[in-house]
Amino acid sequence: MAYKIFMKNKFDGSLEEADDEIYHSKEDAEYALDEAINNFMTGEEVLELSGESYDDPNDYEFMIKKI
Repeated sequence: MAYKIFMKNKFDGSLEEADDEIYHSKEDAEYALDEAINNFMTGEEVLELSGESYDDPNDYEFMIKKI
């Protein structure tokens, strides 16, 4: 299985990729997401790592999805 980290827009429910990485296990994806959170990265910083930017990055929740 492969997993990606996505962000879900809280307002319209749309999904966007949070990064370009594909993780080989759910645990790896969870670890990467935890690292971003534990290092006090803001939503904007996580989006910058993925090369994306949004007007209000705090309008997104992050999730892991099996692909």
